[in-house]
Amino acid sequence: MEIILIILFLAGLAGIFIRRLFIINSENKTVRAIPSRESDKSAFDKESRLKRVSKMFQRGAHKIAPRILEAKMLYSRALKYYEKGDMEEAEKKLIQVTSLDENFHDAFHKLGLIYLKQNQFGKAEAVFKQLTYNVENDPVYLSNLGRALYEQKKYDEALEAYLKSIELDGTRPGRFISTAEVYRQTGDKEKAAEMYKKAIELDPRNLNYLLAFAGFLIEDDKIEHAKEQLQVVLDKEPENEAALEMMKEIEKK
Repeated sequence: MEIILIILFLAGLAGIFIRRLFIINSENKTVRAIPSRESDKSAFDKESRLKRVSKMFQRGAHKIAPRILEAKMLYSRALKYYEKGDMEEAEKKLIQVTSLDENFHDAFHKLGLIYLKQNQFGKAEAVFKQLTYNVENDPVYLSNLGRALYEQKKYDEALEAYLKSIELDGTRPGRFISTAEVYRQTGDKEKAAEMYKKAIELDPRNLNYLLAFAGFLIEDDKIEHAKEQLQVVLDKEPENEAALEMMKEIEKK
């Protein structure tokens, strides 16, 4: 009887042991279902990369802002030199501005005007071509490009630039005068006369336009018509030396 009790006791212990072993295995399986440390590290690394990229972008933005601010400050200085007539210093400052901010169109424009004043028409052409490429359909840039091309006797290109400028803004009489001069050089007298007349129509008080038209008419042997234009000038300004000189030339013919 005692032996039977001992056997039953041992069997009970064995059962408890097997049950405990089963519970431990089940817990281990549950633990394996939880993301490992390696997975946590991967997620952490991804978040860290995003933070690093964000910081790099912020640092880049901080670098850009000072460059733009410096460009604006240099541009203000350049304008002061420009207004004083110191084109050399103004040019230096404007070149610095454009190197800091390639989209600073006003700086490029002023630089182009300096080159026109200095008769550096090739440089002016390069600047205004770049401007008209970056900023399409700007009549001012196109008109200045026309001037740079005209001075280099690139008449076909100059005419294209001037006509496009007039198409965009036909309120500036000076552009018609410039276009008339191009037609004058290419021998299209009819178009030239048309442009002179349009300029005078827009600004009838401008004596220089009347004198330019009179000079063209004299070249075209339209003497009587030229006299009419000169007389208009002399009626407004009797001592106008250019008009008096042109009248003398007409009388010699």
